[in-house]
Amino acid sequence: MNSSKESDIKKLVQFIDPHSQNVEWLKTLFSTVTPLKENERGRFLEEMNADMVSALYYPIYDQYFSHDEIKELIKFYSSKTGCKLARYKSNNIPAQFMAGELEEIEQFKKTRTGKKYNSLLDKITHQHVESVEKYIDSLTGSSTGYQKDPGTHT
Repeated sequence: MNSSKESDIKKLVQFIDPHSQNVEWLKTLFSTVTPLKENERGRFLEEMNADMVSALYYPIYDQYFSHDEIKELIKFYSSKTGCKLARYKSNNIPAQFMAGELEEIEQFKKTRTGKKYNSLLDKITHQHVESVEKYIDSLTGSSTGYQKDPGTHT
């Protein structure tokens, strides 16, 4: 992956997860289901930050999206409506959108990139959880044994 695309993926992840909710969600998930020794738990919680969690997305987005598609996703998610949608999704609260905003979201969903993104979202989330699991396994030297469910967090 070239550095320009990597930089754009980082930007995209920041728009999609504006308050680093994935970091907190993953910390909670894995610290409750993963048998970590106390020194491993502290290291895990210290190292599990927004940059590390975001970096685990890079190869996933690189695999599924061209650089132009990443730029299209940034364009949508950096818009007022896209930011609002991401903010509501990351906080898991129902969004209230104006008619014009709903139309903008629907128009994006109908684009080739929008369709592709929506069709891959569960797969991306699932692969991201697997990446975090591998990271935790590298800390502990064992398998977490976490039962993955790709539909638990979008």
